[in-house]
Amino acid sequence: MRNTVQRETVLNVVLSSCDHPTAETVYDRCRKIMPDISLGTVYRNLKVLAELGKIREVSILNAGDRYDKTVGLHAHFRCKHCGRVLDVPAEALQQMESYVEGATGYQIETTEVLFVGHCNDCK
Repeated sequence: MRNTVQRETVLNVVLSSCDHPTAETVYDRCRKIMPDISLGTVYRNLKVLAELGKIREVSILNAGDRYDKTVGLHAHFRCKHCGRVLDVPAEALQQMESYVEGATGYQIETTEVLFVGHCNDCK
């Protein structure tokens, strides 16, 4: 697959993010670098980058998808009050996977876990 300047810009924006931005946030950040980029181009490139495993798409029920630079095993936490999405350490998820595999005999290939509650700033 051809690597375009737009795709590189979208990737670099996500990789330099310390949050879990929405597509619209990625678009706003990309426009500061490349003013003529379209929202459709950002959406298409986010999808391709997630499919290639370069970034991770995080589905948030009733809040839209977010994008994560960390593609390795970890879970997410969404604050009901402020809406922030935060990482949960991989160790917690590894323990859950081991328990599920042992209890059921299932072979887990990927895991997506979203915890919902109140972050330290909002509780």
